[in-house]
Amino acid sequence: MTIEKSKDNSFLLKDHPRPNINELPGLYAELDSLSKQVEAVIRSLPNSQFDRDENIILFEKITKTEFRRLIAKNPSTMVIAFTRVCGLSDREFSRLFRLKNAYNLRESNWIGGNKEDLFLKAIMGLLPKRMHLETFLYTFYKMWEEHQKRHYRGSYEKDVRSFFRAHGYNCEKITQPTEVNGAIPPYKPQVVMQIRTGVMKDLVKRAKEFSQEYELSIEHFPNAKFIVVFKIPPHELERREEIRQKIYEQRVDKTYDAIIFQDELGEALKKFVEWEIPRNILIQ
Repeated sequence: MTIEKSKDNSFLLKDHPRPNINELPGLYAELDSLSKQVEAVIRSLPNSQFDRDENIILFEKITKTEFRRLIAKNPSTMVIAFTRVCGLSDREFSRLFRLKNAYNLRESNWIGGNKEDLFLKAIMGLLPKRMHLETFLYTFYKMWEEHQKRHYRGSYEKDVRSFFRAHGYNCEKITQPTEVNGAIPPYKPQVVMQIRTGVMKDLVKRAKEFSQEYELSIEHFPNAKFIVVFKIPPHELERREEIRQKIYEQRVDKTYDAIIFQDELGEALKKFVEWEIPRNILIQ
């Protein structure tokens, strides 16, 4: 079945805020593309299920079989669209509907199956009777943006920990007694690292986060060195000293042991030698 295309499907995207576009430009290109695909699928609904005059999706008129067919038109996109608009995490789908790994349904052929049935039951129970198309797309856009931002930033944390493990330091993320993105070693840490990504315009917010985390660090690990690891866009690295100074300004009593950027991880290794942080023999 041919999916009807919007006459101007960019108008729903022009006002979507993109607060992290300098930091994650590829994310917004992906979001724009996904949103256009979602819109095209929704517009393929018959008039009885989509009011074209008012751009209203009539979910109450869509049967389970029709929902299945709708998702089957583009499962890789529509599964995440319905998942995010419904507002449930993967863990919540598992807890509330006994549906594990809901996002894996993007790879399904949607011809039937127990997991598909559980997913359909969930979204049909969670979606409102009707929703404006722009509201649906905007909700999907912002919810998937937040999901992917966490994914991108979480990936960088893993990269940093992998770097230090590759150089012989037992670096892991810990959550007790407080969350630390990189602890060396993970038990009785001698070094704690808080790892963030960001841009100049949110620098004050990030600096305050580092300051709060420092307070928790000295409370729980008073003898550990504290390192700020801050990944910024490549074009802002030329302003690193200005950024470093603004982060330091949030500390009114005691300064950090080091503030490093993504191209300075090697400097941390030199600090470890200076601080006599022991290496561990690790199996990679």
